[in-house]
Amino acid sequence: MPSGNLDEPVTATPPPAAAPPRAFRFPCAYYSAPLAEVRPIFPKWVPAGCGIASAVIIVLLFAGGALISGPALSQFMDFVLGLSLGEMRGMYMPEVTARQKQHFDDEVKHLREGLRNNKVSVPNLQPFLKAMQTAISDGKVTPEEVDRLARAAADATSKPPEAKKHP
Repeated sequence: MPSGNLDEPVTATPPPAAAPPRAFRFPCAYYSAPLAEVRPIFPKWVPAGCGIASAVIIVLLFAGGALISGPALSQFMDFVLGLSLGEMRGMYMPEVTARQKQHFDDEVKHLREGLRNNKVSVPNLQPFLKAMQTAISDGKVTPEEVDRLARAAADATSKPPEAKKHP
């Protein structure tokens, strides 16, 4: 360390000690190194394993889509309707008559039988589901809403199932 006195002779400072080698490489050193010196980041099996896993996932997605588009979806929708109707029965307003309730229950029973027997398609069920969502959204089901739901169930049952279109 120089003392700051200009009369002293200048001596060369020793070179700094070499920095210890790092446990990692900087990206610039990795990409600029010759291929013979570069160790792969991942083992060789990783790309093959990920490719196989993604192929299996795609096959499972297609199989699930085929399963859902079949009769399993109708059975699931029948199950969902059963649960929803159980909750909806507690939302009837006092003005809903027993006759309206019975008429609605009969129409829904006919609709659910059609779903189980594949006589009602899921697209035909959509207007009924929208009407039911609107009716129960406020937690109260009025006589007008019960009549609207009964008509929607009858309409869904009366339409023939849509044939699948093949291009």
